[in-house]
Amino acid sequence: MDTNSDGENGIPDLMDASEVAAWFRIGVSTVYAWVSGGRIPFLKLNGIVRFSRHQLTKWMQQHTQCPSASADQVSERVSGTRPRPLTHRTMGDAAVRVRRRLVSSKNPTQHGAGH
Repeated sequence: MDTNSDGENGIPDLMDASEVAAWFRIGVSTVYAWVSGGRIPFLKLNGIVRFSRHQLTKWMQQHTQCPSASADQVSERVSGTRPRPLTHRTMGDAAVRVRRRLVSSKNPTQHGAGH
């Protein structure tokens, strides 16, 4: 599948649930649970669920939380340092963080028990 955000002629690059699961490194059942819970952007075409790579990228960017900035980090940002570019690795890291948040929000009592 093309790794661009859009395919030829501006047609969205669509992924199925197994491709999304592989990209996020999660189970297919988790992808469908997110769909049924309305937690992830998806398209339903004649009963078939598909995902726009571009929409998923935007969704992950919106759900990525950065740690609180120290004084050194703030001065680097102000001085014009550019953020890291999005790569498959950074997207994978973001997916892991999203999964952790979703799991911890489902099991609030277990989140603090083992730590």
